[in-house]
Amino acid sequence: MFRPHGLVSFPLLLLSVVTLAQTQTTSDLQIPTQPLPAASIGRPYTATLQATGGTPPLQWKLTKGTLPPGVNFQTTSGSLSGTPTAPGDYNFTISVTDSARSTASGSFIIRVDDYLAVRWKEGPGLNENTIAGTVEVSNGSRDIYDQTVIIVAVNEIGKAFALGYQHFNLSSQSQQVIPYSSSLPNGHYLVHVDAVAEIPARHLTRRARLKTQQAIEVNVNC
Repeated sequence: MFRPHGLVSFPLLLLSVVTLAQTQTTSDLQIPTQPLPAASIGRPYTATLQATGGTPPLQWKLTKGTLPPGVNFQTTSGSLSGTPTAPGDYNFTISVTDSARSTASGSFIIRVDDYLAVRWKEGPGLNENTIAGTVEVSNGSRDIYDQTVIIVAVNEIGKAFALGYQHFNLSSQSQQVIPYSSSLPNGHYLVHVDAVAEIPARHLTRRARLKTQQAIEVNVNC
C-alpha cells in the first residue's frame, strides 16, 4: 500500500507523545535538605521527612547513625515520632527507595534539649531514722525559671512527709543543688522529687519528676 514519504503512522506517533510526557513529568528521586525541629526530654516529638520525584510508593530506611532514645522511625511514611528520654545531638542518615528502585539519601540531626532535669546528687541515705541527701536541678534552656522543688517521702500507706522545699530563680544554663533531710517514723518510704519551672512572660510551665526505685526502711526501736 502506498504511504506518503515523511508521514508517521498514528500508533507510533501516539507512543512518542506518551513517552515524551512521561519523560517530562518524571524527575529524579531526592530528599531535600531540611533541618528537623529540636526536641526536648519528656515531650512528644513528631516530624516527617519529605522526598521529591521518583515513582510511588516510597520505602524509607535508617542506614546510618542513631535516633534519640524514645523516638521511632516509620519506614512506610518517613515519619519520626516518640518521646525523647536522653539529651544530646543525634546524627543519622536516611535513605528512600521508589518503586523503580531509584534511591536517594540525606543526613539529618535532631537536638534533644534537657530543658529541666533533676537527678540524685547524693543519697537518699538513711542514718537511724533520718532520710537525707541532695538533688541537683538543671536549667538547659535560654529562659530564667521561677523554680519550685518539693521533696517528700511517702510510706506504704500513702502518707507523705516533707523532706525539703525551695523556691528560687534558676538562671539559664545553670544548676542548683538542694539538700533535704527529715526524721521519720518507722515505715517503708519512697522518696519523690517534683520540680516545677514557670516562665511567666511566655506562659509556660515545665516539670520534672524523680523517684527512688526501692523503698527505704526506717526501723528504729524505741
